[in-house]
Amino acid sequence: MPMVQYWKFKEYVAAKVMQNKDGALVMKMEGEDEIFPGFPRGHSLYGTLSKLKHEIKDQIFNDSWWALEKGTPITEVIERIKKLVIEGVKVRDTSSIGEINFTAGEDCLEFCRYDMLPPNRMVAPIKELWRVLDKMEKKEPRLRWLKETLTFICQEDDATRFRVQWIVQILRPRWWKDPIKWLNLTLEELENAEITGDMKLRIKLLRRIWLLVLKDKKILELYKEFCKEVNWSKLELSRADKYHFRGKYFRVDFDRFEY
Repeated sequence: MPMVQYWKFKEYVAAKVMQNKDGALVMKMEGEDEIFPGFPRGHSLYGTLSKLKHEIKDQIFNDSWWALEKGTPITEVIERIKKLVIEGVKVRDTSSIGEINFTAGEDCLEFCRYDMLPPNRMVAPIKELWRVLDKMEKKEPRLRWLKETLTFICQEDDATRFRVQWIVQILRPRWWKDPIKWLNLTLEELENAEITGDMKLRIKLLRRIWLLVLKDKKILELYKEFCKEVNWSKLELSRADKYHFRGKYFRVDFDRFEY
């Protein structure tokens, strides 16, 4: 099971940013055998992207969890989530990260725009996500915020992207039999493959809310449409993906080896 070496001995290594044959930005990292897919940038990861992810987790997932715990009707919780995804998650309170200031009421995606790559510079799996969601958006314009947010997060946050790609091996051959059942089983496997307790709790949260929104018939149909349209082979983890993923506190080869 080849994997990255730098994290065992040092906090960082020199890297050369390049374009691969598909035009995507990638990095050749000193001393590593595989090219890193993508070009994560610290100012985005720990700045605007961090704020975007925090607000999404807090408003869409945490708030929905507690609403359910308090007995709020499921339909009401789903409608609130749909409103957030359609209109965009807004900054809840005026705050700052380093030198970046955020204003209450500001669309969380707007302050990320200068960091967003055009589709032709995205790595292949995210380019495919963009293609499918862009096609679906033409029929359902309200998917625009979801398309831009999901692809931005997955492009810039490789730990998230690798996890999205990892579930493909379980979901791909079975999703059509019973979409909700197999998504639930897939996310259970994802939780089992996590190493840290914090990430296990995050996947548990994701699983509960994702399965909740699929109770809405319109959302379920959109999910099925996505699964039918996407080229699953383009989403699968490549050799290079697995090589770098094995340094992310995750049982990448959970289906083949005991840990």
